[in-house]
Amino acid sequence: MRVAEIVHFDAAKKISSQLVADDIPPTINENGFIEKGGFYISLKDAKGTRVVLKLNDMEAVDLAERLLQTYREHINKEYALAQKRRSASEG
Repeated sequence: MRVAEIVHFDAAKKISSQLVADDIPPTINENGFIEKGGFYISLKDAKGTRVVLKLNDMEAVDLAERLLQTYREHINKEYALAQKRRSASEG
């Protein structure tokens, strides 16, 4: 199942890069054991060169948590910069 697709375009409105994330659902193998799920992360550049990474569930969770934490840090930094700018314009 497609989890996400992010496409960037250049000034000529042609695709310059693309990120696709697809899930690999858990399954039961021929011996009756559970095969853990994961994700395929695919990156493609403007020339069509594609790189695919296979992440297991724990790697994907770790990546997601790190992205969320860094996003929160960006929000805090932007708030601090806005406060600093506001203070500078008032003084």
